Amino acid sequence: MEDNQIKWSDGLGSRSRSPFLLLIKGDEVFAFKGEDIKGLVVVLGHDYEKNGKWSHTTYRLQLAAGIRSVPGMSGWETGRFVEGLARAVGCKTPDTWTEVAKALDVSVPSAMKFLRVWRPKAAETLDEVETALINLEEASGQETDFETVVVSFGSPNNRAISDGYWEKPKKIPGFEAEIRLKDVSGSWHEGNIEVVGISGKVLSVAHSSGMHGGYYAVSVAVIPGTEVEIPEFKTTFEIRMGASELPNILFKAFLGNEEKIQEFMSKVSKLNISRLDEHEMSCGRARQEAEVIRVSGDKDFFLGADPLEVCSYILDESDVNVEVIPTALGDSSCGNSAFAEALLRARAKKK
Repeated sequence: MEDNQIKWSDGLGSRSRSPFLLLIKGDEVFAFKGEDIKGLVVVLGHDYEKNGKWSHTTYRLQLAAGIRSVPGMSGWETGRFVEGLARAVGCKTPDTWTEVAKALDVSVPSAMKFLRVWRPKAAETLDEVETALINLEEASGQETDFETVVVSFGSPNNRAISDGYWEKPKKIPGFEAEIRLKDVSGSWHEGNIEVVGISGKVLSVAHSSGMHGGYYAVSVAVIPGTEVEIPEFKTTFEIRMGASELPNILFKAFLGNEEKIQEFMSKVSKLNISRLDEHEMSCGRARQEAEVIRVSGDKDFFLGADPLEVCSYILDESDVNVEVIPTALGDSSCGNSAFAEALLRARAKKK
């Protein structure tokens, strides 16, 4: 009998997550509530530790032969039972009744009977998902199996964030479709995400902490063969840039800071371009920055912007055709004659 002895504590976890201990006998599921359950478990003894909110009891339990135990905590991110169940049994978060039953290794009717009594809100959410999937299939006009896909994303670098990473749609793997925020000023939570480009339904959203916003896993159910054209998407930044009369190149370089853009444009208008050395200006970022600062006498001439992104604007303002400049700016070998020639033409224009 000793092989079936276990210890379990009813203490709260971090973030006040509630613990659970499920006992499974054949196709039936039971929740341990601190007392003997005939034919399943006997409380051999227990120890109580008083510690305010963190007070708890540790139980020493004897399980009957053939009884499976599933100890766990409610979800770390969402507080939901299904998230905690996934962690307890080592599977992805179950979003449907079928998946919950599979995680518990019991039948769907058994899972339903248990959860409707023990966790009615969890059961209600699963019912809503099932109803939504039925409605989705009816709306698609065809009978077919759903495919469940997980869209994973997150932890962008600072450049990606400034480029609208958290607003931009995320591609659904395997389909010409994507998920989008309904309100780009909001976060990636279930009520604020829609499926675009295919008939689909968001089932759940899991978030894990990490750098620059952490990581997300959005589970969606889609119906293959229902793909439609994806409408154009623009970030808030792109919409602002399109509505602005300021140069796009500067709008991007200064991340939409119109005050800095105006200040930079004023500096460029006063710059004596004829004094710039074409060799230095055909080199890399550091040499270009140093040369402009030398001529302008202004150590903060670029106002924090990347010289490689704004030097072509200087030539644009000199009425020079600079279509070749972007390539030139990326060359740090100091051998780019295209930039030097453009600079010479700019000088000629200024004379």
